Amino acid sequence: MTRRPSFGEYEERRNARIRRLREQREGPVRRRRRVEPLLLITWIAGTIVLLVVALIFGFNTIFSPRVMAWVEENPGAIEHGIVQDFVEWYRPEVLADEPVSADQRRTSITIETGATDTSIGRMLFQEGLVTSEIAFQWAVITSDREGTLAAGVFDLFPNMRPSEIVATLQGQPFGEVTSVTIREGLRLEEIVAAFGQSEMTMNLEEFGLLLQTPPADLLNQYDFLADLPAGRSLEGYIPPETLEYEIGSTPRAVVERLLDEFADNLTDEMIAGITERGLSLDEAVIIASIVEREAVIDDERPLIAAVYTKRYLEPDNDQTAGLLNADPTLQYGLMTGEVRPEGHPLLGDSEGATLPIDEWGSPDWWPQLMVTGGEVPIPDFLAGFQTYLNPGLPEMPIAAPRTGSLMAVATAPLDDDFLFFVAGCPDGNRDGSHYFSRTLDEHNAFITQANEECAGQ
Repeated sequence: MTRRPSFGEYEERRNARIRRLREQREGPVRRRRRVEPLLLITWIAGTIVLLVVALIFGFNTIFSPRVMAWVEENPGAIEHGIVQDFVEWYRPEVLADEPVSADQRRTSITIETGATDTSIGRMLFQEGLVTSEIAFQWAVITSDREGTLAAGVFDLFPNMRPSEIVATLQGQPFGEVTSVTIREGLRLEEIVAAFGQSEMTMNLEEFGLLLQTPPADLLNQYDFLADLPAGRSLEGYIPPETLEYEIGSTPRAVVERLLDEFADNLTDEMIAGITERGLSLDEAVIIASIVEREAVIDDERPLIAAVYTKRYLEPDNDQTAGLLNADPTLQYGLMTGEVRPEGHPLLGDSEGATLPIDEWGSPDWWPQLMVTGGEVPIPDFLAGFQTYLNPGLPEMPIAAPRTGSLMAVATAPLDDDFLFFVAGCPDGNRDGSHYFSRTLDEHNAFITQANEECAGQ
């Protein structure tokens, strides 16, 4: 017979079974690992770096370009400090005071009254005169010239810095100087072209018109222009010199600089000699301009001046009848009628298209004459320059005479009675010398001699 377990044994078995079930349900107890502090710090730092890189990448590739595009569309915003800081960080090169290129292509722009700094900058950028609208706006701000730019017509170049353009548009010289050379014997149109080829930023049209049709207030500044006939240009009164000018000078300032130089060259001795020979200053300048185009050898200038002066002062002379017979006057009249430079005072209302001032450097203003003097076709309104057919002086000088040519008129040896001259070729060499004579017979003999000497030259 099986023995039944006692109550104590039963309790002990039950508790053992409960313990086994509990152990089976909970499983073995796992030992937790300790996380190293260095590893944790490294993980956190890496996460932060990734976040910063992602932020910067997103800012540079998405946000910054959009902000910069907005600034380019609104260049005036560069006046705000936060915008300046952003541009200096993101695109500092757009603020550089640098020219677009080394190109010296003259570009005329017109600033209308009421134009804003922003609209002016846009025009300059479209004309290729500034690297960006922002660069121009920055130059305006840093020079403290907001809203002060003047209306008018200005000549600018791609090789100008934005700061120089700003100074020019405000009508202020910007310190830098350049030399401009006016060669002897140039007519006004060639002088304007010489300035057009320089670094000067003044408007050529305004400069050219000042020379061709000088206003009364300008003429009244100079005593030597007091007797200049009404409607005359400054032809002959612009001295051939190499002078320095501030690049940003105005046309008026340049003309005054040139007239001041003429006044400085006009000595008391020169004026006395001109008066002694029965000439006015204007008549002397006209003759000197012809001498300038004729003379090659300095020692011959007074002799050539004497020939033209005697021919002019002796209109009743049987040999010359007051005719100058000066080829340079034919060239001047011929080309003035053919080319028709804009604004020339003698063109008046005559028909025909005129040559714009910015193209005055293109013609050959002194072409070789292809026919004899009396056959050169000079228009009726320029008949005074046909000095083979019309006695007396032409209506105005024809070129810029050097001081030596004007002094030659003041010292012309009229008592030598020379009335003729012809270019010769001594020893077969065309050296610019002339043979001078008092009578037509002597002159014709020298012509024959010169033709034989110069054959084949």
